[in-house]
Amino acid sequence: MVIKRRLLEGMTIYRFLINIGIFILFVAVMTVIVHKHVAKRSYSLRLKKSVFILNEAMRYVTTQPFEKDDGNDIYYWYLADAIKRNLKSFECGKSNRSKNKACPAKDYQTMNGKASMSELVYKNGIDIVVDDKLFRVGKPTMKDDPLIVVMDINGGHNKPNKMGYDVFVFQLINKNFVPLGEPGTMYPITNYKYYCNPESISRDELLGVNCAYYATKDSKYFLNLKF
Repeated sequence: MVIKRRLLEGMTIYRFLINIGIFILFVAVMTVIVHKHVAKRSYSLRLKKSVFILNEAMRYVTTQPFEKDDGNDIYYWYLADAIKRNLKSFECGKSNRSKNKACPAKDYQTMNGKASMSELVYKNGIDIVVDDKLFRVGKPTMKDDPLIVVMDINGGHNKPNKMGYDVFVFQLINKNFVPLGEPGTMYPITNYKYYCNPESISRDELLGVNCAYYATKDSKYFLNLKF
């Protein structure tokens, strides 16, 4: 009887330890899941704040006296000046804070990380930081060239630095910045849906270029991404 009682006691302790282990594992898994969920939500909030900042800058731009023949090359200067004059900001490369981690990374990648971001997205222009968010305003060479702003919503030296994840593209259409992918932009979703496919294995340098369309419209966009 004594042996049987000790055996039962041993089994009870063993089961207790197993249950404790399962509980600890459950807590660890749930902590990771909750952390990822919160992190993904933060990307959504950062994008919304970045869009708000860009719209605020354009609000100042539209108060300027325009000529009928003002092209996107002129709007580029209006926008850069509006951000620097009216928003708490600094220009990368022209400030003592240029080494700030929000300034551009050396390399930006496509959505799947298989290629570098195309120079068709951004090549030359001005890099301005507002609230630790980077706005890369592309400089049009001709009045009819598109005016593009590439947003790095968590700063240049914070990964993943991928289009469609923390890097999004907006284009000036009728004096308003709209997400690339909208009708009238360079790569409308109706014709270039394949550019925003996180499962793509393509090495196309434009992969992810028009994901701002979905990111600004689908509340579950970031939750469905695999970081």
